[in-house]
Amino acid sequence: MEVNRLTGVFGAEILVDDVRRLDDVGFAELRRLVCEHEVVVIPHQSLDVSEQVTLSRRFGPAGPVPFIEPSPDHPEVIKVLKEASDGDAFNFGGAWHSDFSFQPEPPSFTLLFTIDIPPYGGDTLWSSMTAAWKHLGADRRAELSAITAVHTARDAYSRKMQPLHSGLSGMNIVCDDAANDAESHPLVVTHPETGRQVLFFNRAYVRDLLGVDAERVPALLDWLHSYTTDARFTLRHRWSPGDLVIWDNRSTQHYALNDYAGFRRELHRTTVAGARPAA
Repeated sequence: MEVNRLTGVFGAEILVDDVRRLDDVGFAELRRLVCEHEVVVIPHQSLDVSEQVTLSRRFGPAGPVPFIEPSPDHPEVIKVLKEASDGDAFNFGGAWHSDFSFQPEPPSFTLLFTIDIPPYGGDTLWSSMTAAWKHLGADRRAELSAITAVHTARDAYSRKMQPLHSGLSGMNIVCDDAANDAESHPLVVTHPETGRQVLFFNRAYVRDLLGVDAERVPALLDWLHSYTTDARFTLRHRWSPGDLVIWDNRSTQHYALNDYAGFRRELHRTTVAGARPAA
């Protein structure tokens, strides 16, 4: 493998002839690099759906996927699809989030592979929650370490959100009352593989904070969102045919831009089961 860093903060491009043919030693190195760099871009790959599932399972078992109907022939795969005819409809992933952080055991890794991309637009951004934590002062670290974040999908997948998601003709997103459930995770967690401390936060699913005066919660949520998505902590990827991107949900959040109205965009996504975040 040839590894080229993408920013001075995080992210790497990995050049490998065929990711499907990595032996156990090579795959172990790939996993280490994903944890170290948090987002890796592997260009010039050729993966059908079954091969992506096989690769994803090497990272671990598939994580449960709520609310989104998977590919009928491959239940572990989500087709992230916006048709050209969908126009200005809200796109899937179009807000800063970490995949399914509202679950008791959120996913560890996500793999996303290009199928059809627009001539321009449709980039994806990631933000490093490791870097965000690293740049905090001691007093702010102490404050945040005592806080528990309440994650819920109520403002993403509850019934009131169905009209928003129904604008995508190529995806079947079914909103229901399960989205109103809440799960609490420490705001500051320890990454189980790198041992680094991470701000486990995203504005899409973190809707409350415990361990802080209630009147301070709205302002602190706004500050956390603004701070953790600051440009200095981000990476932006312009998709190309054959791109496979793998990222660590335990230490990043991401955002899919919706600036390609009138063009088709399709990627295949698999997620890998994770463990409960630990302080």
